[in-house]
Amino acid sequence: MKKKILLATALLIFISLELQARPHAGISFNFFYSSLRPYGEWIQIDNDLVVWRPHGIHNRWRPYSDGRWSWTSHGWYWDSYEPFGWATYHYGRWYYDNYYGWIWIPGYEWGPSWVEWRYGSDYIGWAPLPPYASFSFNLGIHFSIGWHSSYNYWNFVPYNRFYDHRLNYYILDGSGAERIFGHTKYRTNYYSDRDRIINGGVDKSFIERKAGYRIAEREIASVDNYNDFNRVRRDRSDRVYVYRPSEREVNNGRTVDRYDFKRGENSSTIERDRIGTPFTRGGERDFNDRTTGRNRDSRAERDAAIRDNGRLRDDVNRDIERERDQFRRESERERIRIENERPESRARDRLDYRAWERTNREPSQGRQPVYERPSRSERPYEFEKRVETSRERSFDRPSQN
Repeated sequence: MKKKILLATALLIFISLELQARPHAGISFNFFYSSLRPYGEWIQIDNDLVVWRPHGIHNRWRPYSDGRWSWTSHGWYWDSYEPFGWATYHYGRWYYDNYYGWIWIPGYEWGPSWVEWRYGSDYIGWAPLPPYASFSFNLGIHFSIGWHSSYNYWNFVPYNRFYDHRLNYYILDGSGAERIFGHTKYRTNYYSDRDRIINGGVDKSFIERKAGYRIAEREIASVDNYNDFNRVRRDRSDRVYVYRPSEREVNNGRTVDRYDFKRGENSSTIERDRIGTPFTRGGERDFNDRTTGRNRDSRAERDAAIRDNGRLRDDVNRDIERERDQFRRESERERIRIENERPESRARDRLDYRAWERTNREPSQGRQPVYERPSRSERPYEFEKRVETSRERSFDRPSQN
């Protein structure tokens, strides 16, 4: 018992020191609210959760679809073409709600992109990380629940189109994504390098081999003024312009005396007790203090790291076993379907095979053997092996190639 207490205490001290050493984000909810309000609506759902929903999107729209991928010193960076992309793809998390659709939950930690990955023999895909996914400088990405995203959340493209600057032209639709989803492997690969968060994703050299071309690293240029960012973001140079507002711009930004939240019309499917994000109870919590949200994120991250460190291996093993059971059930259904084929069809196949066997046993009378393509009934059945999906540990460092 004493050993367990000592280990828990040491883990707490280590995580607290790590959190103190990390850089602080110069962003606030007030800045998010005033900046994103022209492009969507702020909704207060479940009485205490405040989220943002974009305007003017079609039914098949998904996050991380209108833009391009760039390889940078921060790993895979999502260069969005949408006016709200500087915030919603580099801070916070996305979630698909059955009633509200795609909603964004604010967060204060900047990253090059917050996505999970899938890759197979011909296609690569990505989907937004849910609000249950937290980043730790020690563990990388860890989940507070056993998370399994639907195939509808994923953007799949062929490898040779992955680095295209018009990526949305080549993203598969729902039926194509469903077909590809089960034949891909899962991966998250976030880690830290000094004070930088790196999205290693799928290894760059692997994508280069599949795509058949080299991927050059693009230089990141930080811009702390939004007007300058709008002016240079359309530049077609090899640079990637990243908007990270300075503390001066955040402090000098528009102040809001009263938040105009739309009242939610229905309850959400989000598990509120499993996320640690900014929220308000009846509009009484002060959002202007950015340290409030940051400290809440730090406490939630520390608690989640302690809680999940012991359960991480069990969750992964449970997911793998569940996928194996599903594969066995599908194989059994396929076997039963074959066994229940029409008897006359199987009898005809046997008769055709016997006739073919007698013909081939007869000695040739000075004639050259002639190859004849067997009929469909004589061809052996070949079933494609289902690729077993597997969840990789999120905190594995990528291989150095």
